[in-house]
Amino acid sequence: MSIHLSKCWTSPHDPCYHLDGRPRHCLSEFINAAYGVPVNASHSQQGPDYDSNIITLTDLHNPHNLTCWMAHRGTDTGEWVLTVPLGRRFEITYISLQFCHQGEPSDPISISILKSMDFGRTWRPMQHYSSDCLGNFGLPSQTVAQTRHQETEPLCSDPRPLQKQRGGMVLAFSTLDGRPSSPDFDHSPTLQDWVTATDIRVVAPPSAFISHVRAPLALSDLQVGGRCKCNGHASRCRRDDTGRAVCVCEHHTAGPDCDVCEDFYFDRPWHRATPTHPNPCVACECNGHSNKCRFSMEVFQQSGRHSGGVCQKCRHHTAGRHCQYCQNGYTRNHSKPLNHRKACQPCQCHPLGAVGRWCNQTSGQCLCREGVMGLRCNRCAPGYKQGKSPLRPCIRKFTATIYAKEESRKRECVSYCQPSQVKVRMNLETYCLKDYVLKVQVRGMERSGPWWQFSISVQTVFRTGSTSRVRRGPQSLWVPDRDLGCGCPALHVGRTYLLIGAEEGERGWGPEESRLVADRSTLALQWREHWSPKLRGFRGQDKRGRSLSAAGGARCLRLG
Repeated sequence: MSIHLSKCWTSPHDPCYHLDGRPRHCLSEFINAAYGVPVNASHSQQGPDYDSNIITLTDLHNPHNLTCWMAHRGTDTGEWVLTVPLGRRFEITYISLQFCHQGEPSDPISISILKSMDFGRTWRPMQHYSSDCLGNFGLPSQTVAQTRHQETEPLCSDPRPLQKQRGGMVLAFSTLDGRPSSPDFDHSPTLQDWVTATDIRVVAPPSAFISHVRAPLALSDLQVGGRCKCNGHASRCRRDDTGRAVCVCEHHTAGPDCDVCEDFYFDRPWHRATPTHPNPCVACECNGHSNKCRFSMEVFQQSGRHSGGVCQKCRHHTAGRHCQYCQNGYTRNHSKPLNHRKACQPCQCHPLGAVGRWCNQTSGQCLCREGVMGLRCNRCAPGYKQGKSPLRPCIRKFTATIYAKEESRKRECVSYCQPSQVKVRMNLETYCLKDYVLKVQVRGMERSGPWWQFSISVQTVFRTGSTSRVRRGPQSLWVPDRDLGCGCPALHVGRTYLLIGAEEGERGWGPEESRLVADRSTLALQWREHWSPKLRGFRGQDKRGRSLSAAGGARCLRLG
């Protein structure tokens, strides 16, 4: 152990990538982490600062520079504690002690090696050495852990015969020797945790090692061989502006130990690199419209554990998880690629002929008022002529036949719909018979064959039936065209409603069984804030199983 390992924080090359640029598992340089570190030596009976900042144990050590630290005479009782603060997390490979004595020590022998993972706040033993393990430490003498459970527990053994080197006898402790999982170290989080340390401590009595002539504890060198803990994502360690050693992280990782993903590289969870899987952090796909994203485990699971990044603060009037859609009021500009800053352009809806400024995000088709047509809703449909009211820019050219058809349609709507009354009374039993009671905000609408697809945001779920899967957040609500044309339900973009529906009526028309459908049997009441406490009360009783049993005596909720 007399060969010196320089504490160097640079490497001549970076092996974290293949020649073709693909990431690969890499390791930081192997160094003597204790080199040049002042050692604190304290005595259990003399106080914590009895002999501090010893440098002779960790200075340049070779046969031409032999230094020796000796315990003070007169300390024949108690224990010496040598503490080496490494300054950061290391993955320790070995710890060696070289003694100044040339001969093999005689009994008694008793030395403990401990580590801290939290910069000296707590300590745990890694290894005990004793000629009487059972008597001194209550452990059997053994050099190999018998089970995987035992491999992260300290063992005790008699270190003799010691290795003999020029300058004295050497006691060397290997952190992985005798540990069953050591061949699979890269895939064993328990062993990775076992070898991690920020501080090393050696505890020994003054006469732990004595030669044939009684002498105090004398040490010439203390080495801690290991690597900066960079989790396979760095090949170099360097000192930052504060003097602290940090990993030079690769693979788009960050943190002092490369143990997190750097900003915007949150498409997959962080993992330690292994020889078979480098596990680099992956950038979110935002099509060039955002430089900020977050990771969603729910999205990650739904994607088959492939992608979990969710873009935030989409720019250039885009929206969606990947900023792949246009915001309400904008439509795709197909002359530009999706990642172009002008990929979305404003809807060109006529201010009088269109209902609002919303248009189809793909085709740019605006939502036209009755009797109005065209992509921009800028001309009257056949059978209509320009009117004088801004609310009805196009009016019918009435003939006797058309008038009869119009009156027939109005009578059909009256008989067909079940319009909401101004006052609606709901008790607990009625509440529990509904398949869903939701507070929703309407964000947009789009025609889809015989259906209208409304983009809604479910703000509160008061009730869902056993077969319903409605959750808070963005949803699609499907309404048959003939129902919406008769105003049942009457929904307007930008407003908030209490939606009360049941699985009956035209539910069978749904484009998919799993989609949320509203039809003529659905009540859509413009939301009033004072309803919330009463509806939450119904929800609580419903969850406690009192829906039908207690319905007879429940108070009524008046909506209107």
